[in-house]
Amino acid sequence: MRHQKKRLLKIDSGAKKKSVYLRVLLTNLIKNGKLSTTQKRAKVVKADADHFFSKLLEITARFKDEKDARRECIRYITSIVYGDEGKKVIDVLLPKYIQEGRKTGFVASYNLGFRVGDAAPKVLLKLL
Repeated sequence: MRHQKKRLLKIDSGAKKKSVYLRVLLTNLIKNGKLSTTQKRAKVVKADADHFFSKLLEITARFKDEKDARRECIRYITSIVYGDEGKKVIDVLLPKYIQEGRKTGFVASYNLGFRVGDAAPKVLLKLL
């Protein structure tokens, strides 16, 4: 089966522009806790965010020493997220997800209707 094999092709632009744009969207989602975007972009960002947080939980579970796990998480976060939002991920979001015992489903999506200018469907992404 080829489910979501080419999900990045849904955003039509160059490969480098795609990765930078997705990193910006993920950073804004982490920074504000919510993000309003089109339906196609929301699908891609939701999949990226779920992969990002599940990878962080996998890294923390892999190490026995807390300092080693934190150091490895910081390394992974700085490779993906722009700015100082990594502190929020490590201090606030990651302990909350560990305490809840979540493995997937870190982002919820809500339909907002249609955009005024071109009637594209809008979606609100929200961190749980």
